[in-house]
Amino acid sequence: MKIRSGTFALGSIVLSLSVLAACGGQSTAGTGRVSIVLSSSGGTVGSTAAGAQALGATADSTGPTWDDHCAVPQAASVTFSSILARTLDGKLIDVTIDLPVTVDLLTLVNGKEATLPAGFLPPGTYDQFVVVMTQVELTLASGTKIAITPPGGGWTAVVPAAPPFTVAEGATTTVTLNFRRDLSFGCNLGDWEFHPAFESRHRHD
Repeated sequence: MKIRSGTFALGSIVLSLSVLAACGGQSTAGTGRVSIVLSSSGGTVGSTAAGAQALGATADSTGPTWDDHCAVPQAASVTFSSILARTLDGKLIDVTIDLPVTVDLLTLVNGKEATLPAGFLPPGTYDQFVVVMTQVELTLASGTKIAITPPGGGWTAVVPAAPPFTVAEGATTTVTLNFRRDLSFGCNLGDWEFHPAFESRHRHD
């Protein structure tokens, strides 16, 4: 497995209960809200020389070419199972968030984004996300579906936050995890691999 370095207020009892239900019954009191938005960049799968090499293809002066056994996928449904954030002193904290959630990352083109369920973290400063994914299913133009076998525990993407971001109680921090679709898939003679690559950026609301 390869690892790559990518205003909350409870105004009423009803709202409090709905937030707790959304987070699997875990208390979010005293935390800050983290809105995690998924985007994508890097052209189509295999569209760059680096992407072609990752996919088992070759690149020459005319650009990348495909392994004849590897059809370009039309969809890539990825299941996110957990997300952690690292404090500046190196402690990993589970983001309180209603997962698993499956997202077709290849639909995130032309500025399209997908927002995960609301997450919550204790107040503090964080410099990294650890994103765990447990299922990947590709859909080819023919309609054929290909499930990529995960390593034990799933795929892990370590995404640095530069600069680090701060979570404050009663405030929302929006973090965008940008998926590099051209670098994340590999294919050799029809045997697909997934090596998730993300970049991150954030803002405070």
